Amino acid sequence: MNPLAIKEDGKTLGRFGSLPRLGLRQRLRNLRLGKGAAHRDQTTTDLRASEARFKGVLAASPDAVIIVNDAGLIEFASDRVTDIFGYAPGELADKPIEVLIPERFRGAHLDQLKTYFRKPTTRMMGSGLFLWGRRKDATEFPAEISLSPVAMADRAAAIAAVRDISARRALEALQQKAAEALRESERRLRYFIKYSPAAIAILDKELRYLVYSDRWLADYGLAGRDLRGLSHYEVFPEIPDRWRDIHRRALAGETLRADEDSFTRGDGRVQWLRWEVRPWFDTLGNIGGVAFLTEDITDRKRMEAQLLQAQKMQAIGQLTGGIAHDFNNLLTVILGNAETLLDEMKDDDAHRKLVEPIFAAAERGAGLTHLMLAFARRQALESSTFDLNEVVTRMNALMRRTIGENVEVDLRLTKSLWRVTTDIRQMETAILNVVLNARDAMPQGGKLTIETGNVELSEDYAAHSVEVIPGQYVMMALSDTGSGIAPEILDRIFEPFFTTKPVGKGTGLGLSMVHGFVKQTGGHIQIYSEVGHGTCVKIFLPRAKADATTAVPSAWTPATLATGTESILVVEDDPHVRLFAVQQLRRLGYSVTEASDGRSALQEVARSGAPDLLFTDVVMPGGMTGSQLAERVGQMAPGIKVLYTSGYTENSSLHHGRLDPGVHLLQKPYRSEKLAHKVREVLDL
Repeated sequence: MNPLAIKEDGKTLGRFGSLPRLGLRQRLRNLRLGKGAAHRDQTTTDLRASEARFKGVLAASPDAVIIVNDAGLIEFASDRVTDIFGYAPGELADKPIEVLIPERFRGAHLDQLKTYFRKPTTRMMGSGLFLWGRRKDATEFPAEISLSPVAMADRAAAIAAVRDISARRALEALQQKAAEALRESERRLRYFIKYSPAAIAILDKELRYLVYSDRWLADYGLAGRDLRGLSHYEVFPEIPDRWRDIHRRALAGETLRADEDSFTRGDGRVQWLRWEVRPWFDTLGNIGGVAFLTEDITDRKRMEAQLLQAQKMQAIGQLTGGIAHDFNNLLTVILGNAETLLDEMKDDDAHRKLVEPIFAAAERGAGLTHLMLAFARRQALESSTFDLNEVVTRMNALMRRTIGENVEVDLRLTKSLWRVTTDIRQMETAILNVVLNARDAMPQGGKLTIETGNVELSEDYAAHSVEVIPGQYVMMALSDTGSGIAPEILDRIFEPFFTTKPVGKGTGLGLSMVHGFVKQTGGHIQIYSEVGHGTCVKIFLPRAKADATTAVPSAWTPATLATGTESILVVEDDPHVRLFAVQQLRRLGYSVTEASDGRSALQEVARSGAPDLLFTDVVMPGGMTGSQLAERVGQMAPGIKVLYTSGYTENSSLHHGRLDPGVHLLQKPYRSEKLAHKVREVLDL
C-alpha cells in the first residue's frame, strides 16, 4: 500500500487514499524548498480545501464514515452518522468509540482495538466482519464495517465505514423463511405423493422420474425399486405407440384422461386402468414435464365380470328351474303311468316294447331335470353332518373303476378335518361328476389328485370374489394332469348345456350341477386351469356348526310296494299329477280324497275331518303354499302327518333348499314304488 502522507511544518497530517495528489505534492515541495510565507499561506489554504473536498467525499458515502485514533477516540464522523446512529457529527467529536457499541460488547472491544492498532490491516466491507451498533436512543442494529489504517503525524488512526444492514438482514430472514417454507412445502408434497392412495408419478420433459407414490410402485409391480432419474420407457419397455403419442400430446400442453383402458404388461397380463395425463408448469409458466394419475381397476373389472356372470347364471337358473318344474309335473304323469302299465302287462305282452322306451325316456328326462334343478339351486337337500374324508375314502374304489386303470388316483386327506353339513348323496354325485370330467380330459392316462383341508377364507378374499362369505371352510381340491381348459371358455364352464365334448358325449350339466349344489350349500367353487397342464377344481363347503348332529342317511333299497289303509288328502294343482297320485294311492289300499289348492283342502278337512296324512304340493296357486296349508290343518288337527312334494323348492319350510327338521319331501318326478315307500315311512313315524 502506498498511502499519501500529508505534512505541514514538517508534521505528517494524514493519509487519504485516492485524494488528488499532483497539486498537493507540488505545494508540499514548495514548502520544503522554504519559499516564502505567501507560499505557506497558499499551501495551507489548498490543504484546507483538499481536506474539505476529502470530507465532502466522506460525507457523500452511503455509509457512516468515522475516523478513530489509536486511543479509541472519534476524530471525525460523516453526516451519514446521524441517519445511522442518531448523533450529529459534532456530538461525537473526541468521544470514545464505545458510545456507538452496545454495552455487552464494550469490555472486549477495547482489547480488540489495541490488537488492531498493533498490526493494522485493511478489512473490506463484506469480508465477514460483523458487529452490532448502538444508536443514540440505545436501540441496537446489525452492522457491517470496513477498516482502513491511516497514518497521522504523531498517532495511528483508522477510517471505519459503518453500514446498517437491518433491512438486508430482515430481507435475508424473509428469504430464508421463504426458502424453508418452500423446502417444507416440497417435503410435504413429496410426502403426500409418496403415501397417496392414488398411483401418482411426476416426470420431467424427457420423461425421467422425479417423484412417485408408493401406490405407483405397488400397482405396477415395482415395489422396492428406485425410479428417480430413470426413463419411463426404460421402466416400461412394453409401452405401445399409442401411449407414446399420449405423452407427446401432454408435453405439448394437452390434458388427457380415460375412465377405462387396458394395458398389456410385458408378461402378458392385462391390466385395466383409469388414468389422467397432464402437463405441469414451472415457476416461469413453462411446461416442466408430465404428471401421471392412474387407478388400477383390474380387480373392479374382474368383480364386474364375476357379478355379470353370476347374474347371467342366476337368470339361466331361474329359467332352468321353471322349465324343470313344469317338466317334472309332466314326467311324473308319464313315468308313473308307464310304470303302472308295465306292472299290469305280462312279460310276453307285445305292447311292452312300446311302453318300455317311454318309461326309459321318462327316467332319463327325470335325471336331466334333476341336474337342472341342482344347477338352479332348487333341489331339496336332505342334509346331514359328516366327515368328507369318509365320503372320499368310501368312493375311492368306485372312482378308480370309473376313471380307468391308466389314471393314477392319489388321495391326500388332511387329518382332523372339520365336518360339513349338506346332502351326502348330492356330495357324492358332485365328486363323481368332477372325476368323470377329469377322466375325459386324460384320454391317454394321467394322474388325479384329491386333497382335503381346513381353510379360512378371509375378508380380503371375499372382497375379490362374488357370493363368498368370509369364514371357515372345508376344502376339497380335485386336480388332473389333462388337457386343461382354454381361458376364453373358462368362465362358461358352469353354464348348463355348455360342453367341450363332442356331440352325444355329454349333456353339459355335470359341472352345472356341481356349481349349483355347492352354491346352494353356501359354499364356493373355483376352477384353475392351464392348457396342456391340467385343471384343478376347488370346492369349499362351510364348516358345520358345533352343535350339528352327525347322521348320515342310509340308502333306501326298494322291496315290495308298501300298502296301507289310512286316509290321505292329496292337494295338487296339476290335474294330471293329482289324478296319478290319487290312483296310485288307492291301488295301495289307502282312502284318498283330493283338492286342487289350499282353500279347497281346508274345506275338505272341515267337511270330512282331518286325514291321517296330508300329501301336498309345495307351490300352489291361490296365495297359500303347502307349508301354510299344513300349518292351518295342524291347528285343526294337531299332530297330523304331512308329506310335501315339489318339482322345485322355494318356500319357508325349505331354507335355501334345506329341509327343516321333521319336514319330509318327495321330489317330482316320482315312481309308484317311491311314492308307496315315502308315504308308508311318514305314516309309521
